[in-house]
Amino acid sequence: MGTPADYTIIVLLVALGVGVWTMFDRVVSMQRDVEAIKRKLDVLDPPGPT
Repeated sequence: MGTPADYTIIVLLVALGVGVWTMFDRVVSMQRDVEAIKRKLDVLDPPGPT
């Protein structure tokens, strides 16, 4: 059996991993939303003839 300090470190590492995973997921979701908005704006305002 480990000491309470060992378990505390493990719990903190798991919590940190969950936090990093959540932030990564939100950044990816935000990038998808931005790309969707860009596509929508491009459809609404097509570029002029070149």
